[in-house]
Amino acid sequence: MRNFMGITKPAFYAFFRGSATAGKRDIIALVNWSVLLLVLGVALAAAVVAALWPYLSPESPLWAQQRLAEVWRAWERVRDLRAGVTVLRPGEPPLRLRLLYLAGAAVRLELEEPLELAGEVYTLRPVEGGWLFVHFRPRLELGLEARFPLEALETFLSLSPREGVEVRWPKESTFVLRGLAGPFSEVEVQTAGDFSLPERVVLRGGQSAEVEVRVVVEAVNAGLELRELLSLDPLPTRWIRIPALPAPGA
Repeated sequence: MRNFMGITKPAFYAFFRGSATAGKRDIIALVNWSVLLLVLGVALAAAVVAALWPYLSPESPLWAQQRLAEVWRAWERVRDLRAGVTVLRPGEPPLRLRLLYLAGAAVRLELEEPLELAGEVYTLRPVEGGWLFVHFRPRLELGLEARFPLEALETFLSLSPREGVEVRWPKESTFVLRGLAGPFSEVEVQTAGDFSLPERVVLRGGQSAEVEVRVVVEAVNAGLELRELLSLDPLPTRWIRIPALPAPGA
């Protein structure tokens, strides 16, 4: 049987069945490509996360080191600093000091407590060939002066870098260094403020008793001058110059 266009019904149905089948094949192909792209996208995201995970996970040593480097960079922005420092040691009276710091120029500590030591001043500043250390004792009107080569001072303070130092961040604003040289093998530092400056430091390790240092920052980058760090009142009437220490290996 033919219609007015001369097409038989079987041929008409076959045409539409073929069109429907082709449409299904196109849809299936489209779905397959979509699924494939989705799988590739997930795989790519997983690969990126796997590559970056050492830098993103707080439990990762690389993340801890990167975070510590950010703290160092924040400290490098400190041009000058005024702070109060309290040192707490088991079974001993607290030490209270005033801290003045001028980047690249000098650091000064002045004792406030205990009262029998109040007014004593310690300053350290770079000079040609090393460092100049001064201890001022106002009650005796005495100044002690010593020069240290850079290497000797690092050895004395046990500041030389050491392989195997572990860095951890148990809290967002607290980091712990383990495996350090010197009497304290572990240092815990709690930071605060825009410059991530220490507000609490705990020193632990070995046979040494735990020491806690509390810092109250009073001013940062407030225009501190070098003369404030080096002034001594009254001026010493006597100076004792300690012979310079030789550099290690000399």
